[in-house]
Amino acid sequence: MLTLEQVKVLESRVEKAVALIESLRSENATLRSGLAVADGRVSELEELVRDFQKDQVRIEEGIIEALRKLDAFEDLVHGAADPVATVDGQQAETSVAVKSSPVGVDEMEGDPSDTAVDGFQETGSEASADLDIF
Repeated sequence: MLTLEQVKVLESRVEKAVALIESLRSENATLRSGLAVADGRVSELEELVRDFQKDQVRIEEGIIEALRKLDAFEDLVHGAADPVATVDGQQAETSVAVKSSPVGVDEMEGDPSDTAVDGFQETGSEASADLDIF
């Protein structure tokens, strides 16, 4: 037969088990909410990685295109310089200088500070030979 003392011990154990179950459920809920936040952050970071990969591909394509254009320009310059190189030394230098000059003879007359060289404007006095490129 069960005694009163055994019933109290059993009741005490049941109360401890119920408290432990409530504590574990609370911890479980906290962990699940933390997991949901972490999953959301992982999704955001995966999206950022995909965006960076797309940007990297576009950057690489841009660099390749720029290199292709530079190569074509280099071929053009070397192709234009080859026929001139067959002429004797002095004429070749003059021809290359005339062909590569971005400013015409008519444009050279007037104020020298107004001339643009390769897309850059010279600013200031002629004594200052610095180009303002910024």
